[in-house]
Amino acid sequence: MLRDVTLGRYYPTSSFLHGLDPRTKLAGAVLYAVSVFIASSPISFAVSFAALCLLMLLSRVPLRYMLRGLAPVWAVMCMVCLLNIFIHSGSAWRVLLIAGRMVELVFISNLVTLTTKPKSLSDGMEKALRWLGLFKVPVHDLATALSIALRFIPILADEARHVMDAQKARGADLGKGSILNRARALAPVLVPMFVSAFRRADTLSIAMESRLYGSGKVGHLRPLAYGREDAAAYICILTYFAVMILLKGAGL
Repeated sequence: MLRDVTLGRYYPTSSFLHGLDPRTKLAGAVLYAVSVFIASSPISFAVSFAALCLLMLLSRVPLRYMLRGLAPVWAVMCMVCLLNIFIHSGSAWRVLLIAGRMVELVFISNLVTLTTKPKSLSDGMEKALRWLGLFKVPVHDLATALSIALRFIPILADEARHVMDAQKARGADLGKGSILNRARALAPVLVPMFVSAFRRADTLSIAMESRLYGSGKVGHLRPLAYGREDAAAYICILTYFAVMILLKGAGL
């Protein structure tokens, strides 16, 4: 399951989404996430799902690779659906809607990271959140922290997989028994993981200090600039969002 983590990974290819400005993709992802919660009927949900399928085609990322991103959240999805059925007596449509929303949110977040380089994503977040500077919020540091957190997700997932493989090679039984026994068996994995995470964080902090991070104004080698594709993308995004609001207002 750990090798199936796709959040934070960049898939190098040439596509329409890869060529967009990261601010365009972030704005589109936010509006799409809002539209997912606006959708409450089969028609509006079908529209949001069709929009997601179109984005997946435009990304040119293999479907099999993107489906791997659902593996880590299957347990959470099943738990939420079961709680909705047994505690809140939810209908079949409500359970399907909740599961569908989770799938769409996972896919749209993966699309942003799969089609955007980490440095471009950090620059896009900084530009998109620069209005917070009016409230004395350290926007650059916040964007850098978010970018590093996203970048560390696949790195730590790969590290955990290597540790688990090493423990299994030494005879550790990590995949059998009850849930409680499996949780106890993960202790030999968690300790090396924490040690590795702190070591990586310490190495990263030393590298940033050696490059005089925070000592002055930060420049950009390739400043972000909107293009014609971004204008067309914004028109499509706003049109889609307007359609979702109209469907909500019409009760569809």
